[in-house]
Amino acid sequence: MVSKGYGATLGANQIQRSDTENKTTAVVLVEDGKAVTKMGGNMPAIFIDGPYSAPTEHFFDYEVGILIAAGIGVTPAASVLRSVYFRWLHCRDKLLTRKVYLFWVYRDIGTLEWFKDILVAVEEQGLGSVVEVHTYYTGEVPPSAKLENVPSNDKYGSHIVSASAGMTSYVGRPDFDNIFEAVGGLHPRTKVGTFFCGPKPMARK
Repeated sequence: MVSKGYGATLGANQIQRSDTENKTTAVVLVEDGKAVTKMGGNMPAIFIDGPYSAPTEHFFDYEVGILIAAGIGVTPAASVLRSVYFRWLHCRDKLLTRKVYLFWVYRDIGTLEWFKDILVAVEEQGLGSVVEVHTYYTGEVPPSAKLENVPSNDKYGSHIVSASAGMTSYVGRPDFDNIFEAVGGLHPRTKVGTFFCGPKPMARK
């Protein structure tokens, strides 16, 4: 929302811009509290909406947080893990969130390399009981890779494959019905927040 006073301060209450070559004119003004750009001729009005909050903005309002990411959507999740790491080091007594789950779906088997540093740091600071990361590889499994069955009580996947030095990933897409049931069983009567960053088709599932 843009106030008239703020718009005037920015000079957006009445600015005229002309394109002499194409003989068009654009006017930026404030109407009903919103900045509006109007083009000459029969062009429609253009409204600028935003800004939008980050998908993990309210993550630390929950005792248990579930991060679900696909591909590059892991970027905000990685930021949350870094924040958990630093808050745990410097102000853990004020940290409401006591358990963090990350479920990350990716297609490039070498992708974990850049993410490994923060996972190692989390383990070294004793956050292994606080942060739990599960990755899912959905690409083609190399012929040289060896698939292994997971224990029968593992609720998060059926097979794993070595994805990086000292790291393994589940193979295939996650079954979120089983995942949510498992997490809910581990944290009954607990406020759980779920945060997602990835493609819309995956969000609908």
